Amino acid sequence: MRIKSVNVIPIDLKLKEPFSIANETVDIGENVFLKIETDKDIIGWGCATPDSVTSETKETVIDCFNNIIKNILIGEDPLRINFINDILDEKLKGNPSLKAGVNMALYDILGKKADTPLYKLLGGYRDKIETSVTIGLNPVDTMVEKAKSFVSKGFTCLKVKCGMDADQDIEVVLAIRNVVGPNIKIRLDANEGYTLEKALRVVETLEKLGADVEILEQPTPAKYLYALKEVTSQCPVPIMADETVLTLRDSLKAVKMEIADMINIKLMKIGGITNAIKANTYAEIAEIPVMIGCMNESMGAMAAGVHFACAFKNVQYADLDSALDFEEDIVKGGATYKDGYVIPSDKPGLGVEVDL
Repeated sequence: MRIKSVNVIPIDLKLKEPFSIANETVDIGENVFLKIETDKDIIGWGCATPDSVTSETKETVIDCFNNIIKNILIGEDPLRINFINDILDEKLKGNPSLKAGVNMALYDILGKKADTPLYKLLGGYRDKIETSVTIGLNPVDTMVEKAKSFVSKGFTCLKVKCGMDADQDIEVVLAIRNVVGPNIKIRLDANEGYTLEKALRVVETLEKLGADVEILEQPTPAKYLYALKEVTSQCPVPIMADETVLTLRDSLKAVKMEIADMINIKLMKIGGITNAIKANTYAEIAEIPVMIGCMNESMGAMAAGVHFACAFKNVQYADLDSALDFEEDIVKGGATYKDGYVIPSDKPGLGVEVDL
């Protein structure tokens, strides 16, 4: 089997409402779909979601694809995924979301060739995983109403964005806990917004008042590794690294230095499934659990994260909710939601149907 054609299709997906975190507000999810066709009539779909975090834009993804990726892929055997991944790492510095899009398209082809859903092909540890749903920064009342809405739809884990105003963060979490009750999990994500002192004050205050926070994600700036390590050593709740672990090398460094209790692997940051397997394996050996997260991803990209999360035991957490945020996605299938869980498709490969 050989790759006979490759195409890139940029799609902007409008969010239902603007989404704010500690360092930005967005209202559009930029997604770049990749279509890889083989001479055996098998089509693989992938999707890149460029972001300022990965130092990419829609334009840079398209440019790199047309000028570099296309020439590499045409004529190659799509099942030689590790070989192609190695070439991309050598020829294309940076550009992790573009690499991720290509990589997941190749795994989609592999699954279709094997007539097997990807999560089973990767190991099939579980057939669903509990996912958090994210509440962006807003006035307190708005965030509380969002929490109530998610819980009414059956979700059992809330990720609350914070990091702008420590006092308001405390107020928000206490208010949310009051309305959702004790059985709903609450995770906090500061997106680098706290100092060491503020992070400890927020968590210690919330714990003292019975808010029962499950995880605090990326409390301090990504570049200050020892600040994150210090928070981890002092904080009464587990600390998760996110922006600190952009690349595969970052993830391995974080595990080796023990700077956090767990790490958040995002396919768009790390460059796809192949690199995510390496990072998760290393973390598992070190007994550090992993979360699989997402960017502003269409289901065309997020489905790969769902399949990955369900394939491996060490992936103990998931934040796979981006596809819920759009007014209209162009992808059907891939995954579904039920009772707080996200469930991968049982169709071959990623199980996505792309309306392009």
